[in-house]
Amino acid sequence: FAARSVGLDASSQLDDPFLRADVARFEVDEAAFRLLLERSGDLARRGKVHPAFSSVLKYYGAELNKRRYELLMAAGGAEALEWEGERSRDGELARLWLRSKANSIEGGTAEVQLNVIAKRILGLPGA
Repeated sequence: FAARSVGLDASSQLDDPFLRADVARFEVDEAAFRLLLERSGDLARRGKVHPAFSSVLKYYGAELNKRRYELLMAAGGAEALEWEGERSRDGELARLWLRSKANSIEGGTAEVQLNVIAKRILGLPGA
């Protein structure tokens, strides 16, 4: 998909070095999130997880999902916005991209989650 719209260089990597760097950063952040989930599970099993830690997971997960679909849209170019046609799979990617925006709203807005993190985990004063 990305190879079709961005193209590949001589070593069969995405021809856009900025997109390649963004994808690499995303993959590192995604791996860090998986480790964070693992760690929180371990802490929960031992009864040592912070009560507000779910806010960290909600915020991080929602932001990561939004970035995932932003990258897919960037890689797909204008073709990614198509709603009809064989290549668009009936607008599936565009719908998923739009749906990812709701992740920062459901379960509490990103601002609310950040406020919970600031107050309950970091101990910062409220606004």
